[in-house]
Amino acid sequence: MRAGPLALAVSTTVLALLATAAPAASAASGPHASSRDIQYVDCSAGAGRQTGSAALPWQSLEQVNSLALRTGSQVLLKRGTRCEGTLAPHGQGRPGRPMVIGAYGTGAKPVIDGKGGPETLLLKNTQWVEARDLEITNSGNPGANKRGVRVQLEDYGTGTHYRLTGLDIHDIRGDDAKGTSGSAGILFSVTGSAKPTRFDDVEVAGNTVASVDREGIYFGSTWNNRPVHGDDDPNGPAYLPSTHVVVRGNTLSDLAGDGIVMTATDGALVEHNRLDGFQRRSAGYNAGMWPWNADNTVFQYNEVSGGETTRDGMAYDVDEGTFGTVFQYNVSHDNAGGFFLVCTATGTLGDAVIRYNVSRDDHYRGIETCSGSFDGVRAYNNTIYVGAGISQTVVNENTTKKHGLTLTNNIVVKEGAGTAGFSLKSGGVTLSHNTLVGIGTAPANPGGSTADPLLTDPTGALPDGLRLRTGSPAIGAGTSVAGAPGKDLYGNKVGSPPNSGAYEGPGLGGTVG
Repeated sequence: MRAGPLALAVSTTVLALLATAAPAASAASGPHASSRDIQYVDCSAGAGRQTGSAALPWQSLEQVNSLALRTGSQVLLKRGTRCEGTLAPHGQGRPGRPMVIGAYGTGAKPVIDGKGGPETLLLKNTQWVEARDLEITNSGNPGANKRGVRVQLEDYGTGTHYRLTGLDIHDIRGDDAKGTSGSAGILFSVTGSAKPTRFDDVEVAGNTVASVDREGIYFGSTWNNRPVHGDDDPNGPAYLPSTHVVVRGNTLSDLAGDGIVMTATDGALVEHNRLDGFQRRSAGYNAGMWPWNADNTVFQYNEVSGGETTRDGMAYDVDEGTFGTVFQYNVSHDNAGGFFLVCTATGTLGDAVIRYNVSRDDHYRGIETCSGSFDGVRAYNNTIYVGAGISQTVVNENTTKKHGLTLTNNIVVKEGAGTAGFSLKSGGVTLSHNTLVGIGTAPANPGGSTADPLLTDPTGALPDGLRLRTGSPAIGAGTSVAGAPGKDLYGNKVGSPPNSGAYEGPGLGGTVG
């Protein structure tokens, strides 16, 4: 890590001379120590003396990159200005005094334009760092491998405290690669194999990520090898998941590939994110939000729409190598690939829960399974509505390998033109107490019903639509499920017995549609 001063004996006068020298020091000469706590940057400033003070700010990102920053320094870019190139500061923070990359002055967020380079904002081998209130773009050299923000640890050990907030990231026109060096709006990347390395205490919150090729927000690590997934290399870096990771309140749109992907994490929380438009320009398989080779991930209160193609294209996915995954209180609608994928491929997964979610007008499939076997996946108290002109296979098994999937207390309604049915092959899918309306082919469903559940306003805003109207036969029609949460998507207490579907409250007034 290149965080400490290189020449403590250098006098303040000499430091000032170094700071005003032109051109800035090259990367080959190494960063020069700076005594300033705040480095000001104004890329619109006229030529003249530059010290990094508010009165004499730096005029290029290269000048900041040439500095070895004091612990807990701030790098502040002037609002209303635009800088070109890569910002890659050398420094770190400490508890109570993080290194901050941010803005000063008034007006629009300062812009960093990567000008086609691989990195726009690079935070490498650092910790206790926060970046906020910046606009980040990189549309030059389209199709090249590039990122908007990359936080990278390489043979570092455990790095702690990372905050990305209030960033507007757009037009990162990268290639179709994903992984620890793939193209993305935001990439948390653990690389190397010499020293066990991971992130701890990460929050990615309140950012916008738009028009990005390929990934929206992606966590990847080379320290990911264990036999539960098909890419396991027994001679590679052992599994070491990142911890205390939160991805919250972000808005993503117009993505070439995936939306939010968590890999090599344990206990991550992904909540209150909005994704509209994904799998738009990738030749690969992509879904909205999903974990891979990650344990105990909770996805809740997210909304996903606009997935394109049936090359996956689902809103959500429980993927291979994952255990203890929970998808609850999410909304999905208008995705060409469907609502959910549960996929083991050549690995394993288990102990996954899909509950109290709402799907409306998702095409092609409700839940799709893929080639491998799995056990312990429970889908209960979800509401799936398939409107006119849409056809859906509610559960589509594409192999005869056993898929241990139970469906309990769900509501599935098909109305208007089009069809809905089940395509089951493994013998491992079992149903109980579901309300299935307008379904052409359905397996045995003990305790279930085909009575109209009287859903409120099927075409209205979600999640308020698709609740239960007064007199609904789905009220109290479910059966108790072990481990069920205490509340539903809307904050209502789960009854005993529960309702069918995602709504647990009393019957409501409301239109049929």
